[in-house]
Amino acid sequence: MANRDAAAIEAMIEVVAELLRRSRSLLLITGAGLSADSGLPTYRGSGGLYNGDPHVDAETDGDGPQIEELLSADGMRRDPQVIWRHLGRVEEACRDATPNRGHAVIAAMEQTFERVWVLTQNVDGFHQRAGSTNVISIHGNVHQLRCTACSHRAKVESYAELDSIPPLCPSCGAMLRPDVVLFGETLDPV
Repeated sequence: MANRDAAAIEAMIEVVAELLRRSRSLLLITGAGLSADSGLPTYRGSGGLYNGDPHVDAETDGDGPQIEELLSADGMRRDPQVIWRHLGRVEEACRDATPNRGHAVIAAMEQTFERVWVLTQNVDGFHQRAGSTNVISIHGNVHQLRCTACSHRAKVESYAELDSIPPLCPSCGAMLRPDVVLFGETLDPV
């Protein structure tokens, strides 16, 4: 049985390799599973960040709002500290982790193919850190901040370097927020 499974996998790999040999353009779509090999938790899978999360459970007493309500646009208006606390955990996990071999292989494909684009749901910035240049981060990047009132944007390596949580905009004094898509928000049309 194992030999037959190995043979089937080898055959699939050969099919993919042949398709790649004939391709000039690639669009790679990635999600949390790719960064799991870097030690980042997925969001809802086995061992996911929001499955049985003791921090969420403690805040909601098990009967309160779900993570979709806590990490929502309405939640940001109601209690930005909750958003910053949860996204701070995501940022901290990203800060201490590094891109993995999958990120490196995807970045290396830019040297082989005429056009390579990465469309990712991940907010960790690992594709860029691995060297990919054509990345569409449809859910944003946890290390990018934007003002809630003006057009100010900033990049931070770590939330630990911020003067306050939530930080204030140096241009207008309003609150900065992580430039990520929260539940109930639409994707950036650009």
